[in-house]
Amino acid sequence: MSSADLVIKNGRVAVSSSLRSCAIAAKGGKVTWMGSNSNAPSASKVIDASNLVVLPGVIDVHVHMRDPGATYKEDFRSGTAAAAAGGVTTIFDMPNNTPPTKNVEALRMKIKAAEEKALVDYALYGLITAGNAGDIMPLAREGVIGFKCYMAQTTGNVVPPSDDEMLADFAVIAKAGLRVSVHAEDDAIIQRRIANLRRKNRVDALAHYESRPAEAESRAIRRAIRFALRARCNLHIAHLSSAAGVKELRAARGPHPRRNAASITAETCPQYLLLDKHDYQGKGSLMKSNPSIKRSEDKAALWRAAKDGTIDMIATDHAPHTLDEKTAGESIFDQPSGFPGLETSVALMLTCVNKGRLSLARYVQMASENPAKAWGIYPKKGTVSVGVDADFTIVDMKREWKIDSQKFLSKAKFSPFDGFRVKGAAVYTVVRGNTVMDHGHVNTGSKGEMLRPQA
Repeated sequence: MSSADLVIKNGRVAVSSSLRSCAIAAKGGKVTWMGSNSNAPSASKVIDASNLVVLPGVIDVHVHMRDPGATYKEDFRSGTAAAAAGGVTTIFDMPNNTPPTKNVEALRMKIKAAEEKALVDYALYGLITAGNAGDIMPLAREGVIGFKCYMAQTTGNVVPPSDDEMLADFAVIAKAGLRVSVHAEDDAIIQRRIANLRRKNRVDALAHYESRPAEAESRAIRRAIRFALRARCNLHIAHLSSAAGVKELRAARGPHPRRNAASITAETCPQYLLLDKHDYQGKGSLMKSNPSIKRSEDKAALWRAAKDGTIDMIATDHAPHTLDEKTAGESIFDQPSGFPGLETSVALMLTCVNKGRLSLARYVQMASENPAKAWGIYPKKGTVSVGVDADFTIVDMKREWKIDSQKFLSKAKFSPFDGFRVKGAAVYTVVRGNTVMDHGHVNTGSKGEMLRPQA
């Protein structure tokens, strides 16, 4: 066969839930050949993956680039550099910007920023909020990957839609054939809890945990599922954080799911699997996130759900702020929620694989295959086979190192995982055959492309 642009040799490749020793060739951004190392074609670039594992490119369906509107926190250049450094080949950017991505004009503004700056591939969510039902179909035609619905107020002061609006919006999204991701927390419970805690002068970090109980999540999940089933709208539960939320998800899925019902998927994040309420004492506002990180019992329930398939995906909710913002003032309620995660997620999850908490095959499903299938970009993304995009996260399962946020390429130089010792690291990030990261060095000349759902 003709020469290739890239050949990866001597590695073990994650193919169909198993590891296969083979070589891969890519040309024109696509995988063109897979076979024995001895028969690999010539190529302008060769990666020797001896002692490494080649995974399908990791897809993070939940990130906040802060571009436009708050680029001092992050932008598409710094955020996608962070993604590449962490081994992430595709990001899905959330719509709670300034201005929010709730109409075509705002979407085009974001597309322009991403086209100019993104180093890895990206997809963009549209927003459903109070009063923008008429914008859903135009946003769908313009190429959003799906929609995001905030059921509680969050960064960006997005106004949650009423229940009537949610149901109507879900019906329109169903007609568009797309999926809606919900931030499932009950706003009334949260606002009431915050007011009560403020009256008691409870402004410590643990007060944030107490303000966003599992009941707020489970009640909102129940409502969202009810609306999705009624509208036959595909639904995604973002950042699942509680045992109560897992219970609602299990109940909705079966054992006898309704015919022609909506597809319901869910994600969790490394912070919900690895931290719990006891960590607030040492980490304080640095681990503040929405939903709150909860009890050890919730963490255990999330692990069970991740392993048995109830939770489909791992995402980060990469939510950068400045360190000054995260630590300003004395009240936890005045400090923003969220922290960067793109540069730590792959390493943290590989560490869990090395410890036997999750199989490598299951991690590949959660980080690559399932996101691509749920959001309509499979098999273009999410698998390694001939004809698909040549996206690879090439990892060293044996590399031991310590997380140091001062070395982040994200503008947010802090993490609740600072100082964590991890085993496993991305050493190459390849997007459509282009090596965007090589042993920590990011190619700033790379150019990401926007993804749209496939027909």
